[in-house]
Amino acid sequence: MSVCRRLPLSRVLLKARSHPSTKQSAKIMPASTAHFHTTRPQPERSTRDGDELSQPLEPADLRSFWDKLRPEPSTPLHPDLDIGDLRTLLSTIIHKRANGAVAMELHTQQCCTLYESLDNVRRTKFLHTLAHEFCAPKGKAREAATAYVDATKQSEDYAQTAHLARVLRDSLTPQYTELFDQINRLPNGFAFLVHMRADMLSHIRLVRDDTACRAMSDALMKKLETWIIGTLDLMRITWNSPACTIEKLGQYESVHAVKSWLDVKRRLGSSRRCFGFFHRSVPMEPLVFVWVALTDSISSNVQSILRDREPMENEHDAKCAIFYSINSQPGLSGVDLGNFLIKRVVRVLRADLPNISTFCTLSPLPKFRSWLEQWLTEGLTNPPANIVSTQAAKQLMDLVPEATTWTMALKHIMDSRGWTSDQPTLSAMEPVVLALGAHYLVNVKRSNCAFDPVANFHLRNGACLHRVNWRGNSSYNGLRQSLELMCNYNYVLDRIEHNNERYVRDGTIAVSGDDPYIARAMALNAKL
Repeated sequence: MSVCRRLPLSRVLLKARSHPSTKQSAKIMPASTAHFHTTRPQPERSTRDGDELSQPLEPADLRSFWDKLRPEPSTPLHPDLDIGDLRTLLSTIIHKRANGAVAMELHTQQCCTLYESLDNVRRTKFLHTLAHEFCAPKGKAREAATAYVDATKQSEDYAQTAHLARVLRDSLTPQYTELFDQINRLPNGFAFLVHMRADMLSHIRLVRDDTACRAMSDALMKKLETWIIGTLDLMRITWNSPACTIEKLGQYESVHAVKSWLDVKRRLGSSRRCFGFFHRSVPMEPLVFVWVALTDSISSNVQSILRDREPMENEHDAKCAIFYSINSQPGLSGVDLGNFLIKRVVRVLRADLPNISTFCTLSPLPKFRSWLEQWLTEGLTNPPANIVSTQAAKQLMDLVPEATTWTMALKHIMDSRGWTSDQPTLSAMEPVVLALGAHYLVNVKRSNCAFDPVANFHLRNGACLHRVNWRGNSSYNGLRQSLELMCNYNYVLDRIEHNNERYVRDGTIAVSGDDPYIARAMALNAKL
């Protein structure tokens, strides 16, 4: 194994770049000088001593060289953005005022180069201008709608009606979709748009009332969904994969943080698998990927997978494939790739390892604690009956003598420090939290679907709710999100289609296994 494969790309391949910091207006440069591939300045980093494999990952800003090292930029970063010049450039591309296809491509490259050169604040201005000034013109849409309605009332000329319908449809199409189409035709244009949408989503999280940007994000998501169809390749990622691909695993992992290169190597080692969907225009960067552990039984604790230093010697002895983390690029949020990925991976594993008969997840409950804290606030003095057994409620109240209800005792313990290190408290909390977790997954709904987003994802895909696991994730993040609970969803292959139909039709949750807490929650659900 060469040394350069072990080192982060940001350490091995990059040299620190400096750019002039003097303030100047970001005038649009001539199209002939535009370069799509730009590289942001990288901060100086001192060389660390010791084994690089065991050092924590330092997330690098690799947006501008997604799959390979980009050449030096010919122009400095732009401290300011000239909105007037930006409008002119966007208008030239969107309204196709360039002379010929080559000129149009150069102007589009120029727009991408400009966007890559901006910092976050000025990118927000760019996106705001695009979303608000190049949306669907209201006046034009109103005129087209009036003409279409009048034509349907006064004429039976189907050709004219179809023409006016097409005009109306075009008038309702936002103008910025033409920019997306032009960018997608560029080399690496698809990856550029994925990262651009990630910027849109970041802005929307900060400014929730920016409906124009939200609409633009949704329009781009639909475009990405359309362009993805038929262009994805499933590939297994190993320690021998390109270094930049392996680095992306650490960069995009959002469920169980990758702490070091040794951590990555362990997750790619014996009795472990990692599969990803790759777009043909970005062959080194996974759009979505899943981590899989091959085990002899259904796992109940993720730390036993992440820290396993003695995995199974013979993968052909494994009976279960545990999907313990699914991640996608931020810009693809809302694009349902995980469903297709799991089904494709199951097919591959069944072909390679016919000894595996169980395909199960070990999944988080990311909104459980936030829901529970709000629920406790509303029901402290009058807790609902039947969710928690009388014995479990009494044991919990014995730990907090001043509490008059088990919900008050639970809130008091949750708000205190160090309870996860006290064995009597843990013993009393276990049946209560497990019962509440099962109730949350089975009975707390949004419309007709599970309130928990991870539960809704797997149940919609046809999985069965299998088991709720106490202390399934003992990390800080597990405590903060779900009081350390995790859940198994079992993909019983001959029941997937039936489960999917029932869940989509009326919200029926399929169950496998004999978890008593899930059984209690299902019985309560039948009474509701």
